[in-house]
Amino acid sequence: MRFTPTLLAAVMVISFSAQAETVYKYTDKDGNTVFTDEPTKGAEKMDVKPVATVPAIPVPKNTPEESQEKTAFEYKDIKITSPQPDENFINNGGKATVSVSLDPSLRAGDTIQLYFNGIPKSEPVRSTYFPFDNLERGSYAVTATVRDKDENVVGKSDTLTFYIRRSAIPQKK
Repeated sequence: MRFTPTLLAAVMVISFSAQAETVYKYTDKDGNTVFTDEPTKGAEKMDVKPVATVPAIPVPKNTPEESQEKTAFEYKDIKITSPQPDENFINNGGKATVSVSLDPSLRAGDTIQLYFNGIPKSEPVRSTYFPFDNLERGSYAVTATVRDKDENVVGKSDTLTFYIRRSAIPQKK
């Protein structure tokens, strides 16, 4: 039985014997060094000591879902980009559009809900664009929250205030 040097090294590492193994080394007619466990004419006898080994530590296998659950997701930035802070909408029929930007983008399953003056103004939706018509005159403090698929709030914007200015009908006295 003949071995190449690489195979010999592998055999020595795999060896579980507590005793030393005998290996023979010689050079064949083509000039190749050969290692074998059978005595051969002209072979040099080598005593190989067993290699110390340490058992591997088992590593738990995580599924992608488990890894995501262990790493808490966080939006870096949730910002109301429209309207501008303290913007006034004058005599436009109470129209205003609220736009929200997210970094990173909205994840699958997450939704955005708007609050005007602390009261939900929209249903949770997957849109970042919210057009409104016929808003009453007054000030609106708007906040956007992002909810995950389980309805947990996973992010919130700063509050932005804008104003609707509409003509008032004078009251008769």
